[in-house]
Amino acid sequence: MKMTRFLKNDLYVTIVIIVFIQVILMFQGFDICDDGFVLTFYQQIFSNPESVEYNFLYWFSGVLGGLWHQLNEDGGIIWFRVLGVVTNTSTFILSFEILKKYMPRPFLIFSLLMVLFVNDYGFLTFYHNQITSLLTVLMVYFLSKGLLNQKYKLLIIVGFIFVLNGMTRLPNFILISLFLGIPVYFYLENVEYKSMLKPIGFSVLGVFLGFFFVYLFLSISGQLHVMENALFTMMDVGNTEGSAHNFKSVIKAQYYNHYNIVIAFFQFAGLFLITTITLIIVKRRKYLLYLIAMFFGGLLVYWFQRNGIFSIYTLAYIGSIWTLSSKRFNTEIRIIALMAFIMLATMTLGSGGGIKNSGYMTIWLGFPLFYFVLQIIVKKIMSSTELTKQDFNAEKKSLAVSKLLVYALTISFLTFKAYNISNGAYFDSGSRLDKTFAINSKKAKYIYTTEVRAKIVNNLLANLEHYVEPGDYLFAYDHIPMVHYLTSTLPYTYNPWPGIYDHYSFKKKIEKAETEIDELPIVVVQKFETIIEFSEPIPDYMVPEKNNSILHGRKSIELMNDFLKRNYYEEVWSDNYFSIYKSDRANN
Repeated sequence: MKMTRFLKNDLYVTIVIIVFIQVILMFQGFDICDDGFVLTFYQQIFSNPESVEYNFLYWFSGVLGGLWHQLNEDGGIIWFRVLGVVTNTSTFILSFEILKKYMPRPFLIFSLLMVLFVNDYGFLTFYHNQITSLLTVLMVYFLSKGLLNQKYKLLIIVGFIFVLNGMTRLPNFILISLFLGIPVYFYLENVEYKSMLKPIGFSVLGVFLGFFFVYLFLSISGQLHVMENALFTMMDVGNTEGSAHNFKSVIKAQYYNHYNIVIAFFQFAGLFLITTITLIIVKRRKYLLYLIAMFFGGLLVYWFQRNGIFSIYTLAYIGSIWTLSSKRFNTEIRIIALMAFIMLATMTLGSGGGIKNSGYMTIWLGFPLFYFVLQIIVKKIMSSTELTKQDFNAEKKSLAVSKLLVYALTISFLTFKAYNISNGAYFDSGSRLDKTFAINSKKAKYIYTTEVRAKIVNNLLANLEHYVEPGDYLFAYDHIPMVHYLTSTLPYTYNPWPGIYDHYSFKKKIEKAETEIDELPIVVVQKFETIIEFSEPIPDYMVPEKNNSILHGRKSIELMNDFLKRNYYEEVWSDNYFSIYKSDRANN
């Protein structure tokens, strides 16, 4: 009775725990790059959509964020971290609902906990990758329900969500491949293919309704021309040599990503095989079993540390491919495995870093399937081992070994991640014990960071307030978009983060702004690196000849310096980290 009661309540207990952990962590860590990029979008999408034109490539996340902003305009960064917790937890619950009937609940909960922790919570602030995960899992949920229960009208919802997902992050349109689940389902069920016409028809209807809704929303809100301009910008970025998002760079990222996965696979396969055989041999000596499991866990910590996201991705591929290809499983779980595999194989396309940057959003279903097939893999190893060939207790022993392996995997991974989380936040490294200093802005209320980072940002804000007011244009160069959000200023180059433009797009946006915007903005220029960590001051940061990386290229620096020169800008304030410029031609 007690065990039954626990199994009924374990999900609720887990949800309370994961929400509690996320809430505790969300008060620390101040990222000036990614968080500033999205928060400025949410702040301006309805009031000044033209100023965040580039962000419209992530339009639907901006709509959700903008609506959340309007619910509490004074909520600040912490308000959007609450939305991040809601999104993460919803994806956790939905993934559990999809898989709960196919595998032991403890294994499923352990695996989903690992997914939640895989990127140290990814972005704590609500972000387009988080909503991508939720919408994709939602697509799988309704698609599987519609097919398996023959409720084909649910596929209208799938088609509608597909469009919203694509408008959340344009590469998500590749998830049209999820609809391959329809013909595969009818193939596995040996049903004649003409029966597919009805579910396909409902799916197409959903897609049509989705695009109609998007077009209507953009038209009514006056954002249609902004979206058109954003799409033209995307085409420029995708065709520029040297851009981190051009076709060549994206394909190269996928090649290196999967090369790393192959390496991680062979490392894990050798370690797993040796450990499993050893556990089988010493099956009757419990103290040795635990020692071997602990040793295995220790080696796994090193494996996780060395391979990062590729380690979990490897296991997710194993789980989804094994489940899909095994005829011993029923159609239901094989269809889910197919869609899990499609998520793994396609969702990171379009990202400059591929799996390394955004792989955490794709593994919600694939990784739990590894725990689903783990006992079967152990049985395979046992059946091919002479020591257990005639063992009538093979089922019991394979389950016992599988449990030990699951515990070793889970505990080692969570221990490793607990250490990482305690020693850094997203783009804000350093022990959390040192993150006790506040940013002097109402929008950053309740957010704490290191003393050094707080002093650098506070010094800029204290001086910048003498030159800009909310609603003014500001040209913040090049990786400091959070300055826009904290000051409620409008990005001059139609993007709060101009540093992510390639030089060709950057030149076009500067020229466009000079033509369309009557006033010349106040300019803030950083003089140090802000991506991932705050570096020491770099005296030559704006010297083109001494800088040439993808995100701080020589040509982009030249364009910035030329803008300052031809518009007669003069430095009005400076410290070691920032300079503020004002043009003699600017309106007073």
